[in-house]
Formats: sequence, structure tokens, C-alpha cells
Amino acid sequence: MSDRFKFRIYSFLEKSFYFFSIGDGEDGYPQGLAGGVSEIQQYTGLNDKNGNLIFEGDIVQYNQNSSYDNMNFIAKWSDDKLGFIFQSNSGEQLINQTPYLNRFKHLEVVGNTFENKELLS
Repeated sequence: MSDRFKFRIYSFLEKSFYFFSIGDGEDGYPQGLAGGVSEIQQYTGLNDKNGNLIFEGDIVQYNQNSSYDNMNFIAKWSDDKLGFIFQSNSGEQLINQTPYLNRFKHLEVVGNTFENKELLS
């Protein structure tokens, strides 16, 4: 199964994620989920420093002795950049583009926008 085309949805009733892939002979979108679910979130193609997959809506922290240290960023799609970015509440952005890829090995997933809203302030 290809990690690059992984997705997830969040079940608000069960308070958990459901993960699925598309186009690999997998079943695709999960069926029969009770209660409300979030929009589909895609895997960014990046893993954090611990090897965890980073999805849209994940809250990540950057730690590498820079002005970004201990700041929380949200993984999100950018139409302007035609790719995934990591944006802080103050508007700072880490951009997922080739010249900047080395900095992403210092990211760590610390939560997500559904279960850890307190990390966004």
C-alpha cells in the first residue's frame, strides 16, 4: 500500500480517526460511520522526526534552535503554494518546497485540530 495516498476522517461521535487509502486496491472511503464526520484530510507526504505520518489538520511543533522553536503550526493545503504548508496562528509559514525540505525533519506531531484546540492559542 502506498503511504503517499493515505487519507483520514474524524468521527465526532467516536472521537477517533479512520484511515484509508484510494487507488491501491483498498476498500476506499470507510462506510457505515455513525454520527458526524470531518472533511477528508490527506497525508502531506511528510513524516515527523519520530516517523509519524503528518496529515492535514495536524498540529506540529518545530524545534531546531531557530525563531520557530516551540511554535505550533497547523498542516494545511495552500492553493497559492500548490502544496502543503505549516502555518502558525501569527501567520508564520513553513513551506513544503524543495529548498526548505531539510527543516521538516525537525517537526513533531503534538496533536490535531479536533482533539487539541488548546494548542492553537
